[in-house]
Amino acid sequence: MDPSKVLQTLNEALPESLLKIYGLTTAQNANVTSIHDILSKLIDFKTDELFVAGKARLSRELSKTNVKVYTYSFDRGNPFPGPMNGIAHHALDLEYLFGNFVEGFPGKKDVNLSLGLIRFWVGFANGKAPWADYTTGKSLYITPEGDLEVIPREQITSRRWEAYDLIDKNWDIVRKTGDKLMSGELAMLN
Repeated sequence: MDPSKVLQTLNEALPESLLKIYGLTTAQNANVTSIHDILSKLIDFKTDELFVAGKARLSRELSKTNVKVYTYSFDRGNPFPGPMNGIAHHALDLEYLFGNFVEGFPGKKDVNLSLGLIRFWVGFANGKAPWADYTTGKSLYITPEGDLEVIPREQITSRRWEAYDLIDKNWDIVRKTGDKLMSGELAMLN
């Protein structure tokens, strides 16, 4: 698989300002010889396109209808041994939210995080606002250390806020390109 062809296709389809955030411009990758050199960047792009930018767009649009929207970002790494140890990955928050692992968490910090999230969700199910809603510009942030903080969204530095705005402005072509990336169509370029 020729990474320069993948990069060329991305650079022909998407704005340079967006690709630059992910380190995927042709200029940023002049010496790339293997797809493995850019794989983590491609994963970051696709993850943001698929999960985070879509969530930001949905939250913004729903809040315009006077529906209360509550968002959160989860950066606590997986506490369990194995290949995902230390990584905040998709659906890890569910291990905390449903309380299934309270007795199995390796440390008190994770137990407290789980119990805190459960309290938020039970309160929400009973009509209580769990934290500041989307229109305030704030979000719940679960830090890498396992703390629960309600802070302005842009202070969550693990997110690429500028990229999400660019993804939103170029939604159709970003989604189409992201789909090609997922289907392997871009990887089959020789």
